[in-house]
Amino acid sequence: MRYRRVLGSVYVDAHVAVTPRVQAEAALLLTPGAVVSHQTALSLWSANDRADDVVHLTVERDPHVSLPRVNGLRVHEVQNLEQVLRDGLPVTPPERTFLDLAPYCDLVDLVAAGDSLVRRTEVKPEHLVELTAATIGVRGIRLAREAAALVRSGVDSPMESRLRLLLVLNGLPEPRVGQVVSDSGGGWLAQPDLSYPELKFAIEYDGQHHLGDARQWRQDIRRRENLERAGWLVRIVTAYDLLHIPGTVVARISQDLHARRHNPRLAA
Repeated sequence: MRYRRVLGSVYVDAHVAVTPRVQAEAALLLTPGAVVSHQTALSLWSANDRADDVVHLTVERDPHVSLPRVNGLRVHEVQNLEQVLRDGLPVTPPERTFLDLAPYCDLVDLVAAGDSLVRRTEVKPEHLVELTAATIGVRGIRLAREAAALVRSGVDSPMESRLRLLLVLNGLPEPRVGQVVSDSGGGWLAQPDLSYPELKFAIEYDGQHHLGDARQWRQDIRRRENLERAGWLVRIVTAYDLLHIPGTVVARISQDLHARRHNPRLAA
């Protein structure tokens, strides 16, 4: 039987996919009493299956206990350890995970993390706002407060978070997230990723998922056609746009907003 290394002296069958959960299980074997935290906890809470470059754990500070020194493992120390069980593994609670990430993230990454935690757990944006407002003396708390104010419900992916923040942080009005659009009879028409309903303007993030899912691709096309028939303008933004020509995205959306505001049919 062939094996592959997960972390340190921990191996698994070569056929087992190394996911954040497998990495966390390996790290916990090497660090008894620890809790999965930081980026690794985010991966578990958000059901991310992509292995992390570094596995993060947190332990209660104890000068009599030596921490393991293992490549790819980072162990943090705190005075008071918070934990809950996530599918049988000890993990920092979602709100604690958000705070823990603040010193290691920029604003956009932290908001994306908050959006993901809100989508996948019982945490609500207002909980993060209240938590960060009540927390003092913690590294990164100013950034955490700024990010918490920008976290929203209903965001489908980190790239959609990035798209929304690209617009907002460049001075454009904040679009609605996942608002349902109804037809003239009150029936469901579409639910754009981002929209300005008063202007009948929808912005969709087009990821790679449709390339391997023909059914989803057809549904996306029909949804966009339905919006356009109802008088909506639909703009598509791709990963290339976001990562390589963000200035063009902002300029294009800004021009579209201006045009829609001065559209006599909408004004009527």
